[in-house]
Amino acid sequence: MFYYRTVNGLQPPVKVMTLGRILVKKWIHLSVQVHHSRISFFLNGWEDDSTPFDSRILVGPVADGNADGTLQIGQSFTGLEQFVGRMQDFRFYPVALSNRDILEVFSGKFPHLHTQSECRCPGSHPRVHPLIQRYCIPNGADDTTNDRVLRLDAEAHPLYYINDDDIGTTWISSVFANTVGLDRGVSITIDLQNGQYQ
Repeated sequence: MFYYRTVNGLQPPVKVMTLGRILVKKWIHLSVQVHHSRISFFLNGWEDDSTPFDSRILVGPVADGNADGTLQIGQSFTGLEQFVGRMQDFRFYPVALSNRDILEVFSGKFPHLHTQSECRCPGSHPRVHPLIQRYCIPNGADDTTNDRVLRLDAEAHPLYYINDDDIGTTWISSVFANTVGLDRGVSITIDLQNGQYQ
């Protein structure tokens, strides 16, 4: 259960049923991703489709209701329903990790993407769109959602776009300042590092 408060006070807990996913006497990796009023739970990395185990919309953004900033881990605000077991390597991050970041914390490997793999999704849209990798979408959203943001800058035109299997992307080399440059010709150097070209 995840107990939380908003600016309006204590809210009903979020209950996530694992239905046999957590085995007794077996270590698991649990990640709780919170961004404003969206919460997602990950068990041992992500699911096969790069989504969380469960994702919900909260009543409001999580707020620290205690004047001294105290946070309770492993029990409810009233001190009841205590966690029974062991916790190891507990971490807080100042920002919501993306789904790829969570998988990296779990596995030690950051998932590779075809175009600009090092560019990350923002906390509001932490999942790489499964069909168009230049976009990010919220957890819990359908793959066909229009609620998406660019993972890459709108003005970015990396060479990887040449073979990204998306007719909506373009690659732009340099733009000549004047027509004098056109008369001298163009030199193109291509490093075929990331795929096949025709």
